[in-house]
Amino acid sequence: MSRLRDLSKDKITIMERIISSQNLCKALKYPNNNFLEQPELSDPSELIYKNIFPYRKVPSQKDTIGSFIALSFGRYKPVHNVFKSGLIYVYAFTNMDLIQTDYGVLRTDFIISEIDTIMNSSKGIGMGKVEFIDMDEVYLNEQYLGYYIAYKLYEFN
Repeated sequence: MSRLRDLSKDKITIMERIISSQNLCKALKYPNNNFLEQPELSDPSELIYKNIFPYRKVPSQKDTIGSFIALSFGRYKPVHNVFKSGLIYVYAFTNMDLIQTDYGVLRTDFIISEIDTIMNSSKGIGMGKVEFIDMDEVYLNEQYLGYYIAYKLYEFN
C-alpha cells in the first residue's frame, strides 16, 4: 500500500532549501535589475505564500508584479511494491517587466539555475539522491514568463 504521508514534509524541506539561498530570495523579492546588490532578507520565510507556494499557483494579472516559485508533486507510482517513485515539479514565473537583469541572464534563467543547484543530486527528500529529469518553458499569460524543472525521487512505500 502506498503511503504519501511524506509529501507535506518534502514540500516543507524544498521551501526551506529555497529560502536558505539569499541569492534566490533576492531574485524573488526585489524587482530591481541588480537584485543581488540589494540587502539580505532578515526573515526569508516572509516569502512563503507570498512568492513561494507549496502548490501550483499561476500568477494572474491582478497579482502584484513579481517573481514566484510553485511546487507540484505528480506521477507517483509503485516500484516493485517496496518503493514508489514520483516527480517534483518546481515552477518559476517572472513578470515580463522584471525579466531583464544586470547579470547577463534572464531572471527566470537565474532562478532556475539556483533551484537546480539546490535540488539536483541532493539528499534528504525521499530516499537517495534527487535526480534531474526535465525542464521546459511554460506559457502562462501575456504578463508572465515561466519554466518548470522536474526531479525524480524514490521513497519507501
